[in-house]
Amino acid sequence: MDLTCLLVAILALLVGLAAGVILARYLPARTAPGAGGPSASPEALAGPVGVLLAPLRQTLDALGHEFAVAERSRVAAFAGLREQIGTVARTSEALRAETATLRSAMKSSTVRGRWGELQLERVVELAGLSRHCDFSTQVAGAVGGERVRPDLVVHLAGGRDLVVDAKVPLDAYLQVLEAPPSEHPALLADHARRFRSHVVQLSGKRYWDAIGSPELVVMFVPAEAFLDAALQADPDLLEFALDRNVVLATPTTLIAMLRAVALAWRQHALGEDAERIHALGRELSERLDVLNNHFSSLGSALTRAVDAFNTTVGSYNARVGVTARRLADLASMPDGARDDHPGLDAAPRAVPHGAHSRISQL
Repeated sequence: MDLTCLLVAILALLVGLAAGVILARYLPARTAPGAGGPSASPEALAGPVGVLLAPLRQTLDALGHEFAVAERSRVAAFAGLREQIGTVARTSEALRAETATLRSAMKSSTVRGRWGELQLERVVELAGLSRHCDFSTQVAGAVGGERVRPDLVVHLAGGRDLVVDAKVPLDAYLQVLEAPPSEHPALLADHARRFRSHVVQLSGKRYWDAIGSPELVVMFVPAEAFLDAALQADPDLLEFALDRNVVLATPTTLIAMLRAVALAWRQHALGEDAERIHALGRELSERLDVLNNHFSSLGSALTRAVDAFNTTVGSYNARVGVTARRLADLASMPDGARDDHPGLDAAPRAVPHGAHSRISQL
């Protein structure tokens, strides 16, 4: 609005200067002494000055119209911008309220623990492991009369287990986010000390004695920023944890670790399938041996049956048939009533005994 008024004022000033210059040049010529005529009246001067100023007036009218259109557009755009700013302000206020609620909730150790457990289960599922098959939650055990219950137990190939426990040391970290930069070193050092306290606590629980896992426990931190802030203040934190059989893992490192576990399970499943195939091959070879023996016995029996049949036919043709033909000749019976019977020349095929040799060598 101020810029528009300034431009209008400048244009009005320019118009005034132009009119003054025109009048200064025109009036002396009409009113100079000795010009031979009376001085010009204002009515006489109005016509020529109006003609001279008509193009300038038209230009000013067009410019005023453009200014009016631009002003309306500016007002509409400003109204839309104000509405958008109001929407952003309301969204920011709602986000601030939700952030404050979340910050208040995360100050509770129970809420933080449950959030860490949910993050842990989500990471395990993203790694491709299945609940109640590849991992179990809230598995109880006992160490020296004291009951322990880790957040998650990952079942390894070979009947071993890996214990994973979620920890969310967040109090000092939240204070770091709220404090001025001058207080960050002390708060980060406090954050690192809380990490060390959790490491000592996990190491003292000795989950491997209760669950039967390797002498190792994974401490899951649900966000990389938490561990990174602790390592800035305490670079020896990882070595401190490893010396106490504790592995610090964020979602990224835990997913990589569990993907390796899933690969080991697949290799283990392939090995078990190969063993089952080998056992089935040996069983099939033994059963083929039994079946070959049955076929051999059946072939021998068929050979004996053919031999017995041929012997019977030979006896019939050599003795019974001859006597029957003589009797037929004496009794005037028709010829061909007692024909000779042919014997059997076919023999059963031999059963191949080496058909299953490749299977028996598995």
